Amino acid sequence: MSKRTDLISQITTNIAAHTSFAINEELPFLSGGIPLYEKNMRTIYVDEQQIAVDELYDTLDGQAVNQTTTTINAYLSVDAKEQLTDIDTVVANLLVARNGIANTIESTSDYETDIVNDVITYTFEYNFITV
Repeated sequence: MSKRTDLISQITTNIAAHTSFAINEELPFLSGGIPLYEKNMRTIYVDEQQIAVDELYDTLDGQAVNQTTTTINAYLSVDAKEQLTDIDTVVANLLVARNGIANTIESTSDYETDIVNDVITYTFEYNFITV
């Protein structure tokens, strides 16, 4: 299984109690020039995973030990005019979803918000490091 699949599964578990939110397994592509997460508010979309491999160190026998960083973005848009009482809990549950990904030596998550035309878009970034 990919880290993206595992992350979607963990997010699904974490937001199960928040019935006004959903997660979609589709990629957050554009439909009519608008990202799906803006068309389908309160629905979380998880982007493709981006993988970067760096040489961690070289061993005496000439074999390199590599560090792989997998970065995955997720998106959630909500109506800025209608404040949701549980949005802080949903954001916290999305951030801790990184802890459900196995076989990593380090995992981090962060988010930023952007407000455009009365829509708040939360962009989450997850980083998973393996050796």
